[in-house]
Amino acid sequence: MGSTMNCLINIVFCIIITTNLRVIQTNLVEQCSNINELRLSDLKSISKSIIPELDGKGKGEAGKIGIIGGSVEYTGAPYFAAISALRAGADLVYVITTENAAPIIKAYSPDLIVYPFLNSNSASKLNYILSKMDVIVLGPGLGREDEAIHLAHEIMQTCKSLKKAMVIDADGLFAVYQNISILKDYPSPGVILTPNKREASRLMQAVQAKNLSWYEYWGNNVSVLAKGEYDTFLSSVGAVKWSSNEGGSSRRAGGQGDILSGSLGTFFNWALKTNYFCTKGKIIPFSHSVAAYSAARLTRSCNSRAYKIYGRSMIASDMLKEIHKAFEEQFL
Repeated sequence: MGSTMNCLINIVFCIIITTNLRVIQTNLVEQCSNINELRLSDLKSISKSIIPELDGKGKGEAGKIGIIGGSVEYTGAPYFAAISALRAGADLVYVITTENAAPIIKAYSPDLIVYPFLNSNSASKLNYILSKMDVIVLGPGLGREDEAIHLAHEIMQTCKSLKKAMVIDADGLFAVYQNISILKDYPSPGVILTPNKREASRLMQAVQAKNLSWYEYWGNNVSVLAKGEYDTFLSSVGAVKWSSNEGGSSRRAGGQGDILSGSLGTFFNWALKTNYFCTKGKIIPFSHSVAAYSAARLTRSCNSRAYKIYGRSMIASDMLKEIHKAFEEQFL
C-alpha cells in the first residue's frame, strides 16, 4: 500500500511540474512572438525565467564561458569578467590570455581555468578551445597593440565560422572599429556589443550606413547594449529595445564594465537555451534583449549595494562581493 501511494504521489508531482513548465513555455512563446514593445516589467519577469534549475544537472550544463583578453598591463579586466561570469552562475569559465598575463590571473583565483595561448602561434589550440565554449567574451584587457588587434580579428572570424555567441567589450570594440565590416551578417546566435559612450561614438562614426541607424549596420544578429547613466539596448528589431537607469550609483569604478560583460556571457547562454521555443524570426533579438537586461540589472544592483557600504571609495572588487546577494534579490 505504501509503495503504491508513493508511486501515485510521484506521478501527481510529475504532472504538476510538467503542467507548470508548459504554462511557463506558453507564456514565453506568447511574449516572444507577439512583441510590440518590451516593457521593463516584462523583462523583469522574463529574466527570472531564464535562470536554470540546479537539480539534476551535470557540470557544464549551466554554461562554459570563454573570456579572451588580458595583457601584461591589464590582468584585472579579464579576471573581473571571468569571476563575474562564474559567480553569476556559469559552471566553467576559461580565460584565454597571453603567456605573461596567465600566471598573474591564475594567482587571483584557483576557480578559473587559464590558458596561456593568446598568440599568433597557437591558432589550432585556440580554435579547439573556442569550439568547446557556449559564449565567448572578447576584449577585457586585450590591449591595442597591433598583434592584439590582429588576433581579435582572427578570433571574430573563427567565431563567425563556428557560429558562436559572442560578447564584445573594451579593446574588442576597438578592434571592431578598426575593421567595421567584420561582424556584418554574423550568423545566429549572434553578437552583443557593450560600448560605453566614447566607444559607441567611435563605432557610430565608423559605420557608413545609408537609411539605417548605426547599430543596424551589422544585421539582425548583432545588438548593442550602450552603457551609461541609462543602459540602453539597441537592435534592428525595434520591439525589443529598452532603456533603464534602475539601480546603480554616481560612482563609476574601473572594472565595472568587465563585471557586466562577464555576467552577460552567462545570461546570454541561458537566454539562448531558454528561448528555443520562440518563433524563429525573433528568437535572437529577444534573447539578446533579455540577456542584456539581466546583466545590466545585476551589475547596477551590485554597484548600488556596494556604494551604500563604501561610498566614493567603492571599487570593482567591492561590487564582486555583492553578486550573490544582488542575484538572489533580483532573480530568485
